[in-house]
Order: sequence, then structure tokens, then C-alpha cells
Amino acid sequence: MVKWAFVFIGVGVALVAFAIANAFLLYFTSVPKTTLNVTAPLIGQVKISGMPDPYQVGVGVLRGVLLLAIGLIGGKLIDTGLTELREKRREEALRRYYEQYGYQYQQY
Repeated sequence: MVKWAFVFIGVGVALVAFAIANAFLLYFTSVPKTTLNVTAPLIGQVKISGMPDPYQVGVGVLRGVLLLAIGLIGGKLIDTGLTELREKRREEALRRYYEQYGYQYQQY
């Protein structure tokens, strides 16, 4: 059972590290600029230059949400692994306590 706890912690740390590294890369990349052609009823056709590319902004938002989900999954795996280790240590302490005083410890 302890083996699985370390597996959970290892996978969780890997996922959190992956999410953090990619979040930094996403934060420091520049969004390409583009020119948008907008047709308005009162003023006609207008060119807006220097606007962030909407497709790239959408992809960036989607990547951010996915990285958040990956990081949360990794955090939950770390929490599960640490809980398993705590529970195993607690059971060992109880077993040693009961053995010390001559009682038979029975796990339910």
C-alpha cells in the first residue's frame, strides 16, 4: 500500500511541474498581432490594426484552463498519496502500541 502512495505522489508532482512549466511558457509568449476588418452600419468598413489574433487568444485561454485542470489533478494525487502515508504510519503506531502492552491489534 505504501508503494501506491509514492506512485501517487510522484505522478502528482510530475503533473504539477508540467502545468507550472507550461504556464510560465504560456505567460511569456507573445500573441501575434493582426489586422481586423470590421463593417459597421454607420461608418462602413473599418480596419483595426495591431489587434491580438483572436484565434491565438482563444487557444491561449483553452491551454490555460487545461493547465489549471492538470495542476488540480496533480495536487489531488499528491494529497491522496500523503493521506495514504499518514494512514499507514498511524496504523503502524497503533500496532506498535498494542503490541507493547500485550493487546492484539485487529484492523477493521
